[in-house]
Amino acid sequence: MRRFAPIPAALALLALAAPAFALPGFEAGVRGFYWFPDLSAKFQTFTPPITGDRFDAKDDLGIKDKDFPSGEAFVRFGRIHLRVGYTPVSYDGNKTLTRTIVFNGQPYSVGENVVSSLDVKMLDGDVQIDLLRPDIVAASFNLGVIVKVKYVDGTVELTSAGATETRDFTAPIPMAGLAAGVGILKNTLRADARVTGIAYSGNHLYEGDVFASFVPFPFFRIQGGYRAIDLKIDEDDIVAELKMKGPYVGAQVSF
Repeated sequence: MRRFAPIPAALALLALAAPAFALPGFEAGVRGFYWFPDLSAKFQTFTPPITGDRFDAKDDLGIKDKDFPSGEAFVRFGRIHLRVGYTPVSYDGNKTLTRTIVFNGQPYSVGENVVSSLDVKMLDGDVQIDLLRPDIVAASFNLGVIVKVKYVDGTVELTSAGATETRDFTAPIPMAGLAAGVGILKNTLRADARVTGIAYSGNHLYEGDVFASFVPFPFFRIQGGYRAIDLKIDEDDIVAELKMKGPYVGAQVSF
């Protein structure tokens, strides 16, 4: 009898998990999280006939790491997922320069105090199509392709006692990639990953998101993961290189 004692407990756990998830062919909800990224950012401007210096946002301008909220809304019809996401980031710095920087044709000299800001808004829209979506007893698995567009709208500003210069960089960037996930106990516990990217004409954008989650009670999922973005935009007389990577925690509500 002891050999079969765990069976009722396992059946009870499955029964509790059953109402925690959406209908098999449909799911809709929102996902929000707080991101703790490490920043690496470098910029260079070209104002003919002047070529500006390539400078580091942290080392040269004193910009510090910060934490940000992010979120997405989603809907799934069978094997098709539709998602819209938004991530706003905003950094600022204040430093006395240890070397001369030329930005947007304006020189900022050694010993000059410069207040700086970096603001980037990222709007995502993507479609995921699952090529595989089998269910095996209490486990499930999915493997799919992603087609995505990320719209990036960024602004860099440097201000000193003698001058203020601002340069914008914007781009809608198409991307493609893969998504995979595995769940157990009717998705009470899950692990998911998404990787997308593109490289073209000296520009690139690579993005990865890996996270685990569990359902403490129906329709609510707690998540924790790691997100990384590697962006280079070379256009409109500015080169912007931006890397953000780090862990996050969040939650999802769906039905």
